[in-house]
Amino acid sequence: MTHDAATLAVGALLALWVPVALALTTFAERRIVAPSAPPPALWKPSAACALLIAIALAARSGPSALVCGIACLSLAVAAFADARTGFLFDAITLPAAALTVLAVVACGDPGEAAHGVLVLVGGFGAVVALSRGRLLGLGDVKALYAVGAAFGPWEGTVAIFGACISGIAAVALAGRLRRGTALPFGPHLALGSAFALALGDPIVHRFLGL
Repeated sequence: MTHDAATLAVGALLALWVPVALALTTFAERRIVAPSAPPPALWKPSAACALLIAIALAARSGPSALVCGIACLSLAVAAFADARTGFLFDAITLPAAALTVLAVVACGDPGEAAHGVLVLVGGFGAVVALSRGRLLGLGDVKALYAVGAAFGPWEGTVAIFGACISGIAAVALAGRLRRGTALPFGPHLALGSAFALALGDPIVHRFLGL
């Protein structure tokens, strides 16, 4: 497949995936949240995240950037439900992972993707196991399948760094969390992935020399 054909194919896949992801997340959320409940006040951070993704996609044309866009937009959609319910639903994270892997196999680097999944999912899976779910949930680890496959180990690490900084900033701005209060990490994973999409390549190749 030529570069232009791959870009067109993955771009079409991305365009089709957005409404499907929204529908899957809405369906999953309605199973545990009353349909009459008011919508979450998340339009501002979500709009900023979507804008950052759009700018990054315009700046980094090509199938690899669009594959990363699939992961980013999946997380942005899932972040709505996570912020509202505290869950990153399998109905969105698992199809996102499968779709990302399919796109990578079709036009990316499967070896790099496998390495990214091993580093991110293996590393944070160990954190969940050792902390018994107190520091991170299994839903977050499942979401990292798509991030690791799309970004690989190095840019995936940049995404995690951005997510952690975003989470720390949220705690600092909102005040100290009460003991036993969980911080939904999905929105921060979405922002971290958008950060990696926009700046991961220059950080890894220009600043780190990798």
